[in-house]
Amino acid sequence: MMNCNSCGAPLKDADPVCPSCGTATSGVSQPKPMASGVTSGLSEYYQNEFQKIRDSNEQYKGKWNWTACLLGPIWAFPKGLREIVVVYVLAILFTFGISVLAYAIIFGLRGNYFYYSKLMKGRVLII
Repeated sequence: MMNCNSCGAPLKDADPVCPSCGTATSGVSQPKPMASGVTSGLSEYYQNEFQKIRDSNEQYKGKWNWTACLLGPIWAFPKGLREIVVVYVLAILFTFGISVLAYAIIFGLRGNYFYYSKLMKGRVLII
């Protein structure tokens, strides 16, 4: 298994360029980036979740996160997920509050993966 030298995304052996960032591949297998440096300051819960996500090549998206579900933007903002908070607030304003339940479910289901993507890849996923 190869990973992109630029963004760390998993690559197939036949990929001439990274499908994630478009960087040309060198054809040399690279080890998966180690998560320990970035995650060392995190709680054991997030360290375990991030390790599972990384080990599954991001097929595993994290388990249900009750804190993210119940606190939504209050949970997301200090984690650097400000773009998600802005979308959340705009959705609530434009749907007159109807989207609160939908976003609670989205945060519960995908909160750990949102946080992983921000810390490990520097990307913010909106949904």
